[in-house]
Amino acid sequence: MEAAKKIFTRAHIIWFLLLNFGLVLLAAGIHFFKSPNNFAMGGTSGISIIAATLLPHMDVGTFMFIINGVLIVLGLVFLGRAVIGATLYSSVALSFYVWVLERAVPMARPFTDDTFLELCYAVILPAAGSAIIFNIGASSGGTDIIAMILSKYTSLEIGKALLVSDFCIALFAGGLYGVRTGLYCVLGLLA
Repeated sequence: MEAAKKIFTRAHIIWFLLLNFGLVLLAAGIHFFKSPNNFAMGGTSGISIIAATLLPHMDVGTFMFIINGVLIVLGLVFLGRAVIGATLYSSVALSFYVWVLERAVPMARPFTDDTFLELCYAVILPAAGSAIIFNIGASSGGTDIIAMILSKYTSLEIGKALLVSDFCIALFAGGLYGVRTGLYCVLGLLA
């Protein structure tokens, strides 16, 4: 019995550490590569990058807190506590990590003048973080909630609903930041 308790506890600690490591990778990709390049490739980070541009008195991390809060409330109403409970921590923690990075390591401009290299890291870091998070059976929340709601109340599959919402965000970014950035956003989304 005591040995089973130790394994159970250690497994939960490892799960929690992996979840947070994945969230930190996501936050690093958002803060260091997506935000400075205006790579609004979808998701709450994409919406937050656009919102921070339109309302510059607030930063991306703050908008992520607000948007994730609204999405969690919508998820609770339309999907229930059981579905949203698991994504609540991830949504808040990811927003928090981005917010902390914005204060600890402000980014006035991209690391390099090589936009394609920046795009590669804007895709690779969040992809690695998401892979870790999905591999342990968790979710980063955000627009996944919208996709789950659409899937529940329409015939649209979750993956297709996410692609549609993310594509709309990338197109809006192209209208706001110009064709070049918009094309990079679409390329990043497809990657």
